[in-house]
Amino acid sequence: MLRGLFRSRNAPLGVKMPTYCLAPVFHCHGQLAPQSTVNHRVIALGPIAIEFQPREVHDQRVSWRSGLAWKVTPDTLLYGNVTRGFKAGSFGTLPFIRPVQATPVPQEELTAYEIGFKATLADRTLQPSGAIFYYNYDDKQLRGYLNAGPPFGNLTALVSIPHSRVEGAELDVRWLPTPGLSINVGGTYVSSKVQGSTLVPTPIGVAIDVNGFAFPNTPKWQVVSDAEYKFSSIGPVAVFVGGSATYRSATTAFFEDTRDFDLPAYALLDLRTGVETAGGRWRVWLWGKNVTDKYYWIHAEKITDTVARVAGMPATFGISVSSRF
Repeated sequence: MLRGLFRSRNAPLGVKMPTYCLAPVFHCHGQLAPQSTVNHRVIALGPIAIEFQPREVHDQRVSWRSGLAWKVTPDTLLYGNVTRGFKAGSFGTLPFIRPVQATPVPQEELTAYEIGFKATLADRTLQPSGAIFYYNYDDKQLRGYLNAGPPFGNLTALVSIPHSRVEGAELDVRWLPTPGLSINVGGTYVSSKVQGSTLVPTPIGVAIDVNGFAFPNTPKWQVVSDAEYKFSSIGPVAVFVGGSATYRSATTAFFEDTRDFDLPAYALLDLRTGVETAGGRWRVWLWGKNVTDKYYWIHAEKITDTVARVAGMPATFGISVSSRF
C-alpha cells in the first residue's frame, strides 16, 4: 500500500479591524481572514484493490470575529463574542486499504456565540471567570467508520455530520483564602447533539440514524480542582503539600446504539508534597497519581471481531526535581 498527501495553502490574508472605544467602559473589536486551501492526495492500493487515484479538495472561506467588552467596574469585565471559523476539507490521515476510506469530507464550518465574565473580588484574593456558549456546526468532521465492502465491512475513516450543535458553560475560580493556601476549581458542561437524520456506519457493521446523538468522546461534565498549602519557610526552604482531583462523566468512543463502546464516568485523585527554595528556584517533590488505583477506560476500539478497551494509568508514584534559572 502506498499513499501520498500533498497540501498547498494560500497564506491567510488577515484583516484586523480596529478596536473602538464607544465609551470609557465599552470596547468592540473585529477581524476578517479570507483563506483558500487545496488538499491533494494520490493513492495507490494493492494487492487487495489496485487503483491509482489523484484527488483534491478545494476550499474557499472567510473567517471572522466580532466582540463587545464592557468594564462594569475596574475589577469586573463582561464580554460577548461571535466568531466564524473553518477546518479545511480533508481526506483524513488514518491508515486505509480501500479507496472509500480516502473519500474526502467537506470543510467544517463553526459559528460560535459566547457571553462571559472575568472578575477580581475580595481584595484580589478571589478571581472567578466563566462563560456560556453555543456552537453551530455545519459538516463537522469526526472519526468514524465507512463501509469498505466485503470481506472487511466497516473500517475507520473520517466522516462528516451535516448539522450539529454544542451548548455549554464553563466556570473557573481561583481563591487565596489565607496566606499560603491556594485553591483552583474549574468545570465545564457540554451538551452536544446531531441535528437532523444522518446515517452513520458503526464499528460492528451496520448503519444507524444518529439524529439526536451526542458526539463521541464528548462527556457532558468535566471538573478539575487543585489545592496547595505552603508552610512558612523553615530556614532556606519551604514545605508544601497539595492535591488535585478530576472528574469526567460517561461518554462513548463511537456513534453506536449498543453499549459495547461506552466509556463510564470516573474520578481521579493525585497527591504531592515537597520542598522548595526561596522564589521557587529549586523544587523537589514526591507525587502520586491516581492514588486510589481507580480502574477506568479512556478508549474503546473494534479490532477485527473483538472490542478492545484501553485502560488509564494505574496508581503511579515518583519523585521530581525542577529548577528555574
